[in-house]
Amino acid sequence: MASTESIFVLSQDDGILSVIDTRADEIAAKITIGGKPAAFAIDRTSGKAFATLPDKGEIVVIDLAQRSAVSTLKVGGQPFGIASDGAGRLFVGDWSANRISVVDENSGGVEKTLSVGRSPAHLVAARDGSRVYVADRESNTVAVIDGRSLKILSEVPVGRAPFALALTPDQTQLVVANVQAATLSIIDTATMKVVASPATGPMPYGVAVTQDNSEILVSNQHGGTVSILDAQTRLPRAEIKVGRYPEGVAVLRDGRKAYVANWFSGSVSVIDLKADAEIKKIKCPEGPRMVLVGAAQR
Repeated sequence: MASTESIFVLSQDDGILSVIDTRADEIAAKITIGGKPAAFAIDRTSGKAFATLPDKGEIVVIDLAQRSAVSTLKVGGQPFGIASDGAGRLFVGDWSANRISVVDENSGGVEKTLSVGRSPAHLVAARDGSRVYVADRESNTVAVIDGRSLKILSEVPVGRAPFALALTPDQTQLVVANVQAATLSIIDTATMKVVASPATGPMPYGVAVTQDNSEILVSNQHGGTVSILDAQTRLPRAEIKVGRYPEGVAVLRDGRKAYVANWFSGSVSVIDLKADAEIKKIKCPEGPRMVLVGAAQR
């Protein structure tokens, strides 16, 4: 069956969001953002994407159906990581001010600011928006925010330099990639405790979990590889060579393929998860660093 999903790739150096058709594994559209975008989030309710521009203190609003940037939200500071709660609010990390701003995605108004650890990197929101998780890179912690009361519930100690985050499909565990520790921290979201810390390759910069919760994928930046771990035993079962300095990872819902952003190679590797092999490299605008999966675009 043909995939009904697209892969969205954020290229920092060229300031472009590319849309990959996962049936042909080719770029179907390129959306100009400008600047040097650091991260983006998709609101699956509104069909919009939001890309942060740390150097300008702005968030670019992108209409994915129109395939164009439509407006800019001026939030100030150094916005880096971002997550959408699916109900019209954005949670935006300010890298230099060590805070999270809760922003109305339509007006850009700030509802509240929350102090977190140093250098908040990537954020991820629970599917129902009830929680938001923040990787505080220089504090070696993950902040847990109640998405309803907008209060900090916990600061969970993890490994050195946490950066990328992924929730398991059942939302019961959060997987954290600790860049300098070369480990994952797996957090039980009910107890907010680390239950496992498996080793990875050197400099893990991206992480994803398959929809059936059977496998964890980790990009090893300094190894130029993607490791596949059994999600139950947390033991590695495969390592796949990709491009130079791989970072973001995304997996299709049917579990057939994964996509990896190769920052220094200017490409996205397509991985066949049944064969455990790279089957294609897709040339992208320069500096691809983050990938997300979303609904297919016409």
